[in-house]
Amino acid sequence: MNSLQISANDSVESVIAKTSSARAWLNTDGEDVSLKSDAIILRISAHIPGDSPAVKDVFEPAFKRLTVMTKGAIGVEGFWGGSLHKERDGIDALVNNLTDMCPVYSAWDANAFPAAQSLSLPFIFPSAEVATAVSEALYHEYFKKDFEVNKILMGRLVATSEYNLFSREPITCLRDLSGKKIACSDGMELDIYKALGAIPVGCSTPEAKKRFGNHEVAAVSISDSAAYTAGIYKDALYRTSANLVRVNLEYGLSHHFWNKLSPELKVIFNQWLRALAQAGAQLFYGLAGAEARVGFQKAGIQFIDISADELKHWQAKLTGVEKQFSQKIQALGYPAKEMIQAIHDSTKHYSDYSADHLFDEALNHPFTNITPLN
Repeated sequence: MNSLQISANDSVESVIAKTSSARAWLNTDGEDVSLKSDAIILRISAHIPGDSPAVKDVFEPAFKRLTVMTKGAIGVEGFWGGSLHKERDGIDALVNNLTDMCPVYSAWDANAFPAAQSLSLPFIFPSAEVATAVSEALYHEYFKKDFEVNKILMGRLVATSEYNLFSREPITCLRDLSGKKIACSDGMELDIYKALGAIPVGCSTPEAKKRFGNHEVAAVSISDSAAYTAGIYKDALYRTSANLVRVNLEYGLSHHFWNKLSPELKVIFNQWLRALAQAGAQLFYGLAGAEARVGFQKAGIQFIDISADELKHWQAKLTGVEKQFSQKIQALGYPAKEMIQAIHDSTKHYSDYSADHLFDEALNHPFTNITPLN
């Protein structure tokens, strides 16, 4: 892995040193963030709490940056904590003009978004920022159809950091997983934990928190930053890191909002979305993840790393997951082998980039085929 990318157990100081470009972009101190009287307002809604680092440290500063970039032509209003619609109702909310941008996670519905499950295949990506770059680079060719058939556009694709297991009992080997109920994402993660001998339970983060708190599941598979933000760690005694998987968390965009924008504003807004994707990957899943690990340590949570020898057993159990997935979606008419190879090739390409380089590329050379600019 490139040492200038964000790794699973980086310190806060290390992540800060690796993310100077994203942090500078989010800093609008001294810049004009006033809105025009006829400003277009972007409504963003999500289930995440309003005091989450994702909101306070990424979204809200990015909203100011959008106003600066558009010279006051676009402002943003955020609706957090599920205040506007339920977390899984995002597509309906976008189509019916209840919101303009919100989560439409492929990890919540494998049947609606079969191709995007490939982004959660085990052991592929070295970092959240690389996984984000790959997902956006390949979106138009492989993932766009599944989203736009639902009459929505793509706002941004953001990959999480590595998912870890938060549990009350230690998980150090496959035997500790066998027959245990694990709260995880729908889709690819279900296949992964089935292959490992566990009983996966597909959940959104709020659902996972409730089930773990009620002792309905033995563990939760989730990123560090989300485990901290949602308070899941408060019911855990152990954090097991196996670096199995990360999940892509897409935000959809409504046609209603997009059609309000002039051609010039569409170009700027797309540029902002691409930078927002990298900022989210680097500063919520990266920096907030590092800060979360400090919180876990203060809470007395014991960190467990799967040994190299044991990890070989996990890898052996998972060798068939990619083949099974490929056969399944090939039968559905998707170019499975071509898509998976493209993911591996793109990952290899971006693995040479630092976190700062990936952000600079997203801002200065944004992909223009995710949201249509005409």
